[in-house]
Amino acid sequence: MTPRSKLGVFLCCLAPLSFADATKDPAWLQDIADVANVADFASCRGTSNEAPRLAGLGPKVQEGFEGWVSLMVLDYKLVNRSFYIQVPTGLNDRPAPLLIALHAQGFEADSYAKAHDFGTFGQSLGFVSIYPQGLDDALPGGADLGTGWNVGTAGDNQTCIGDEVMADCYESCWEQNRCGRCNWSGCYDERLFIFSVIEAVSAVLCIDHSRVYVTGESNGGMLAHYLVQSLPGTFAAVAPWFGLPLLGYGLGAQFELVRYTKDSRQTAMLQLHGRDDDVMPIAGGVAGNKWIYEPLNKVQQGWAAVHDCDTTASTTKTYWDGGSGNFSCLEFKGCSSGRRIMRCFYDGGHMDLPEDGIADQITLWFLLQYRLDDPWASEDVRALLV
Repeated sequence: MTPRSKLGVFLCCLAPLSFADATKDPAWLQDIADVANVADFASCRGTSNEAPRLAGLGPKVQEGFEGWVSLMVLDYKLVNRSFYIQVPTGLNDRPAPLLIALHAQGFEADSYAKAHDFGTFGQSLGFVSIYPQGLDDALPGGADLGTGWNVGTAGDNQTCIGDEVMADCYESCWEQNRCGRCNWSGCYDERLFIFSVIEAVSAVLCIDHSRVYVTGESNGGMLAHYLVQSLPGTFAAVAPWFGLPLLGYGLGAQFELVRYTKDSRQTAMLQLHGRDDDVMPIAGGVAGNKWIYEPLNKVQQGWAAVHDCDTTASTTKTYWDGGSGNFSCLEFKGCSSGRRIMRCFYDGGHMDLPEDGIADQITLWFLLQYRLDDPWASEDVRALLV
């Protein structure tokens, strides 16, 4: 389905969430509070003291706003993109952390936002949540897999098995000569889109660029991997949910994790995955959908090498261990970077989540503890996108 031609604007007042209400064990929230109380050293990019507004881009974006925003992006051609945003009250011009949350294949950003508690926690913890919207530009008569994300693999015929995949070439791929039998989404530049969203929001809200985070589900998790690989010095931490890079892309299409080691070492990683996932199997290889994925352990071994961690993962304790989903985590410990490389498993298949909001809680607990030591300047990131 294509993005809305008329984006609805929804205003709401988010009730403050007390630490005691958030979970039976609020210690994880205190971990975050300890980090948040550290003096902010980041400056705001391009904000003004006037009433915040994305000029020409739609509704006013200010404290307490929740709704859709449209954004024109100069990709290989001018394209209208959109995102859903939740802005807490009480920011008081203090630089706010920013969470980018990416929906799964075929999903919509607003329904993804409402299915999770990021906005509610954002109100209590003072961070802005953004939910970018993927596009669907499938051509008439072809296979249409719905809204999805380009993760930099278009035209690579080594990432799937033969002609068995149920996919087709989308309009933006045809126009850029990037078709291939393993294509399943359009070919717009998602790196440019996400960076443009960050810059647009930073122009009207005071965003702490040392505390920008990304998470995502399934295809959105794949995009989260792609973004932290290809936009070094942008994200302080990443938490993909049941999303893995395709074969050959574990370290980035151009091996960016190694090419930009100094900057890659600034990004911590947490991966959540159901043990019985057969769409993106933990062990990688050929999945039921005939695409070929990197093994999760191999992906994290690469990250562990970049961060100079232990060479093997070992059991690590969290506030959420056990329960009906048998939640448990592994970690590559001893990272000289000061970051953590973790993965957590629970009983369930693809798109399943552990009970009681565990996924939201551990994601925020992990992400919000980290800052970039040296965020890239806007012009440096743009130079990568040329």
